[in-house]
Amino acid sequence: MNKTALVTGGSHNIGQQIAIVLARHGYDVAITYNSRKEGALDTQREIEALGRKCFVYQAKLQISDVPQKIVDQAHKDLGHLDLMVCNAANGGYRGGILTATPEKLDEAYNLNYRNYIICAAASARHMVADKIAGNIIFITSIRAQRAFPDDYMYGGFKAGIERAAQSMALELSQYGIRVNCVAPGCIWPQSLDTVRNQFITQSIPLKRVGTPEEVGELVAFLASDKASYITGISILQDGGLVLPGMWEREEPTVWLDPDWKEREYQEAMEMVAKSKENE
Repeated sequence: MNKTALVTGGSHNIGQQIAIVLARHGYDVAITYNSRKEGALDTQREIEALGRKCFVYQAKLQISDVPQKIVDQAHKDLGHLDLMVCNAANGGYRGGILTATPEKLDEAYNLNYRNYIICAAASARHMVADKIAGNIIFITSIRAQRAFPDDYMYGGFKAGIERAAQSMALELSQYGIRVNCVAPGCIWPQSLDTVRNQFITQSIPLKRVGTPEEVGELVAFLASDKASYITGISILQDGGLVLPGMWEREEPTVWLDPDWKEREYQEAMEMVAKSKENE
């Protein structure tokens, strides 16, 4: 029986390469995309060129009932699910606490946390019903493990996913289902010019950014029998980026970008003014 996987957000960057690498390892794959249809079709073409099946679904996973429907459709098309890779997210949810609103929080929560939990739950039910000792892998971030300014939403939800994965690993171990997280740092396609990002590459101990393909290989390893005794962990894949922490040096540490700080302040004061108008 062929191995199968559902990868959310498979139209570009990390998700695309996870899907392609899994196909190289013998998986038939289903992927989702939100708006990058051409990228999703590129993924499909590459996977089919490897002799594997690839099903493509357009899906806004932040909508309430969509994650469950997508998992059910993938299970039907693939015949069964061995691997669920929850990758679709949006790291652009940045903003300070002074400008928080219910609308911003709900949008970030639905895509970066709720979507992951519902996909995991739906896929786990299929695995248990089919008696498959499968895998669930969450793509999180170094931002789940290190605090950055303007990152209480995305980083906070990613941290929540890593903690939730530990409980899932305990619960699903009785069915032989393993649950793990991969926490990437600076991951860019090899084609991206990194000369203009010298500060980043000089800050990474291994002196380079990572590639989406490397994330795909780690996912494939965690889902393989070679990792059959690994569950409930989060692996940093960041070239050592977060290891140094705050350096003990004479230069001051710049916590906040001055321009960002000013924009946040002005927006927050506008919100205060509007609140006073409604009093």
